Amino acid sequence: MDEQRLTALAVASQSGDESSFKELVDRLSRTLLAMAYRYTRDWEWARDLTQESWIRVFGNLWRYDSNRSFSAWLFAIHRNVCRDFVRKPWVRQEVTSIDPAQDESQRVAVEDPVQDLEWTEFRERVLAASERLSQTQREVFLRVDVEQGDQKRVAQALGIRFGTLRTTLHFARKKVAAVLREMEGAT
Repeated sequence: MDEQRLTALAVASQSGDESSFKELVDRLSRTLLAMAYRYTRDWEWARDLTQESWIRVFGNLWRYDSNRSFSAWLFAIHRNVCRDFVRKPWVRQEVTSIDPAQDESQRVAVEDPVQDLEWTEFRERVLAASERLSQTQREVFLRVDVEQGDQKRVAQALGIRFGTLRTTLHFARKKVAAVLREMEGAT
């Protein structure tokens, strides 16, 4: 759904149009649910967090500025709801507790779940930003910066000169940084 339609629905909802709010919920809940699942790794908690987000959105709808992106505003609220959830001490304890009977290879060491989530979110934003690169820039950027590949080996694998790889990587990094700044400005 395009942003103009979302904005129109949000403005109508601000005026008390319940069907517009219901349409927003119907169209965007699936996305929020998936986002919450990334935080919780549990569908029941993800559903609860999605519902909590919609409650907050409804209660604060009067604060929404129709000159800004509704989806960015909604996702910021939802992200905060999810982060608040994982910051709760009992959630940290549950996430970091390890069953001694588990095989060592199945253990997941989570030292700081909030930091882990922030890193995961940052990585997702970087990958989303890399979608705006040319095919060559994206390939070089992903192999060198995301996969931590050796630049000389990546150049050989791609069949390009080392200097060309370094130039391509430089411009790819600049473009990703610009897109990330743009994304941060939207929220």
